[in-house]
Amino acid sequence: MSTEEAVDDGPAPSRPSGEGGVLGLSEEYALSLPTVVWFVVFLVLPIAVIVYYSFLTYSTFAVVQEFTLYSWQETVFSDTVVDTFVRTLVVGVAVTLVTLVFAYPIAYYLRFQTSELMGIILLLFMVIPFWTSELIRVLGWYPILGRSGMVNWVLLSLGVTSEPLRWLMFSNFSQLVGYLQNYLVFMAAPIYISLSQIDEDLLDASETLRGGPIATFRNVTFPLSLPGVAIGSMFTFVLAVGNLTVPSFLSSGESTITTLIYLEVNRGLNYPNAGAISIALLVVIFAFVFALFRVVDISDIAQS
Repeated sequence: MSTEEAVDDGPAPSRPSGEGGVLGLSEEYALSLPTVVWFVVFLVLPIAVIVYYSFLTYSTFAVVQEFTLYSWQETVFSDTVVDTFVRTLVVGVAVTLVTLVFAYPIAYYLRFQTSELMGIILLLFMVIPFWTSELIRVLGWYPILGRSGMVNWVLLSLGVTSEPLRWLMFSNFSQLVGYLQNYLVFMAAPIYISLSQIDEDLLDASETLRGGPIATFRNVTFPLSLPGVAIGSMFTFVLAVGNLTVPSFLSSGESTITTLIYLEVNRGLNYPNAGAISIALLVVIFAFVFALFRVVDISDIAQS
């Protein structure tokens, strides 16, 4: 028997553990297991509990373990809740658009008018207010926009107005200011990242073809920054419609979905109604995000 035949007839060498095959897949599953467990424990299970409670029966400060559709039929689809849903969505869209108007120039300046290091440093400075709680940031507008606040004091001192401006506080204006302060960085950061990925050669090519700054922005810069705009809009919209602090302390008293959920729990521990409204809000948010990412491809910025 030749040496080659002996080698061919012998048993196949065993594959070292961890190199492909079943063991390789097992290692991949093991590495992903903590993420899956976290996802199930802190997202899937809480949502499942809320869905379960939304179909239970409510009786004066108590939840009865009897399934019913009352919370959905009489609460979620009631005129009051539907109107509040519409108002909340309008607020979310308005906040998203206004935040985009302020955030895009900031991101554009940090990308094209400063160095890369300075742009990152200035962007990090925008995170400093988040070192304090949201409640403190919201209440901080009271001595600024209030009737005896700094803005009214300056206007009265300069003779611009004869009496304090009432619309500065507890109005749509103050509510918008509160949202803008909280979510500006969530819009500016993704746009800055998206702008940073634009190839300089494309901008040079537009200049070579005698494209002015406006034409370059319209045909090159803005289209390539849309993934960042989409991600920033998602962050801003989702956080705005789910915010409780700003409408509670800065609005003129109009309810949003979050304040409605809070009242359902705070006034009578009505967990079925609160659960049904919460799930309805979650569905609306998922629909918005799905539609947004069907229009804008975010694969490039997501891979970065």
